[in-house]
Amino acid sequence: MAELLTNRPPASPPSLGSLPPGWTASGSLAASILLWFDLLALVIGVAQFAVARSSITHDIAAIAALAILFGIAAIIRLLPRIRKSLVQRCAWDTFALFAMTAIFTYATGGAHSPLLTLFLLPLTGAAIALGRLGYGIVAIAVVGAAIVLGATTSDVDIRSSSFAVWLISTLVPAIIATSAIAALVEQMQGAERYIQDLSATDRLTGLLNKRAFEEVLLREHRKAERHATPYCVAIIDVENFKQTNESLGQDAGNQLLIAVAAAISRSIRATDMAARFGGDEFAVLLTDTDIAIATTVGQRIRNHVYAGTISVANRMIRANVHLGLAGFPKDKRQAKDLLQLADQRMQHDREVNRTASK
Repeated sequence: MAELLTNRPPASPPSLGSLPPGWTASGSLAASILLWFDLLALVIGVAQFAVARSSITHDIAAIAALAILFGIAAIIRLLPRIRKSLVQRCAWDTFALFAMTAIFTYATGGAHSPLLTLFLLPLTGAAIALGRLGYGIVAIAVVGAAIVLGATTSDVDIRSSSFAVWLISTLVPAIIATSAIAALVEQMQGAERYIQDLSATDRLTGLLNKRAFEEVLLREHRKAERHATPYCVAIIDVENFKQTNESLGQDAGNQLLIAVAAAISRSIRATDMAARFGGDEFAVLLTDTDIAIATTVGQRIRNHVYAGTISVANRMIRANVHLGLAGFPKDKRQAKDLLQLADQRMQHDREVNRTASK
């Protein structure tokens, strides 16, 4: 059998259950960018105290703004629960940037603040990290904050046409630019997901490839250990595949593999996983299944494979498979040992069938 499972940790992206649509491995890059935005906002705020103290009209509010940003940025990187969740980190980072910007611009002149351009930071952060819905919420919040700033600035009438012009000229260019960033990021993430899907599947059969199957198996194994639930693996080998290739050509062999893969897929549940391990070998993961039920599924796979035929050069070909099963925790307690045992049992099944056919 091809090289068996190793004990490396899964390299797949975080579960989609904890991430918004469109999130892939690029989520970690978004988190890093938001960290730099945090640092930039803090540096600008401190510099305002150092070189333009006269522009700060509300010292306590300005200090509170810096404290909020620094505190949230530190907490989300220290608390294990938040640190492990990219989406929570990015959401809290964006909120901290928005709160710091709104409060600090209030403390430095309100609608006349020279730091109104800082609103670009939460807008850009949301565009990169939070998807369309998150970005829309932040954009609405920024517009609302600008209106509140206008209302709290003594010489500004938010009902006047001049304020409407100010609002449009101040925020609309930033919103248009960052919405374009959000659309671009969404397209990039879609392309990244497509590439990941291609890298996880076998091109010929559409099943998982060996690497992706191993990662799924390791995740299922850890889940089974935590919850004390059984699962089984099967190794399947196509009978006389080499002879079919040699006598009828590679196209015939490929059609045979496609037919076997389709029969396997019809035989298992949506929660189970099937993979092509390479050549004429397949593997199946049967979740929440003991060895007795797995034996029934294995026989169903044999029946479905045998029931299917392919036509090559006006000749009908019927496939057979050899199959070996191993179950956790009854047979072995490690995922790689289960694969090895299932492979050994498949080879034994092949030898028994060859002996019986003589």
